Formats: sequence, C-alpha cells, structure tokens
Amino acid sequence: MSRVEIRIDGVDDLLADLRKLGDLSDELLVDTINDVAIATQNEAVRGIQRGPANGRTYKRGTVTHTASAPGQFPMSDTGRLASNVESILATPANIRAKVGTNIIYGAYLEFGTSKMAARPWLQRSFRQAAEGVAKELKAKLEARI
Repeated sequence: MSRVEIRIDGVDDLLADLRKLGDLSDELLVDTINDVAIATQNEAVRGIQRGPANGRTYKRGTVTHTASAPGQFPMSDTGRLASNVESILATPANIRAKVGTNIIYGAYLEFGTSKMAARPWLQRSFRQAAEGVAKELKAKLEARI
C-alpha cells in the first residue's frame, strides 16, 4: 500500500484527555476515527471517479478521455485506482486507521513527479472528511455522559 501519513496537531493531547474517561472514550474514539477513515475512502473514490477534469483530452482507440489538470483529483481512466482505495479500520487495541492504495501510481498522483504536477487525492479527501470531527466527537461524548 502506498503510504501517506497525516498527523493532526493536538491529537495526542486529545487522546490523553479522552483516556481519562476510560472505556467509553476509547469506543467513541475508535468510532470517530473509523468514521473519518471511511469518509476519506469514500471521498477519494468519489473524487477520482467524478472529477472535475479540465486537463488534456486525448483518444485511445475509440475511447476519449479528459485527464485531470494539476491540483485536481486524478480523473479515472481505467478505474483501477478508485477500485483499489482501501481502509484498515481502528480497533480498541490499535487506535489507528489507514486509508491508501497498493497501486504505486497513487503516490505519484498524490505528490507529483519530476515530469508531472501533483493531482492530490488522499490528503484532500482526508481534510474534507476530518472537517467537524472535533464537534462530532464532542457531541458523541456529551450524548453518552
């Protein structure tokens, strides 16, 4: 799996505070992390499949394809990347989720190469999925306390 690791400032402090609440907080934390991981996976697949794409248009055989422009989600051509975005969900024993792909060009698209500008798809998807996660976690904690 291509590895992109995203760290959130302050998450260690949040984890320490939540651990003070005991098992209840671990369950909520795992649920919230998994919600973000699944939303990240879904947003990545949606962005890859639906674009928009304003890049170069070319024809391969009888199929016409419009590629993404730099900075846009990579536009799906064969569907291989979108169908290989996977998540490994957090558990109480391992409070860490992973979202990525085993397709090598996923990293090339995310970060670009010396010959191609980046078409970020994973970090962008994570940022979108993580919006409001603190509010969501607070609401879940308040509902259970």
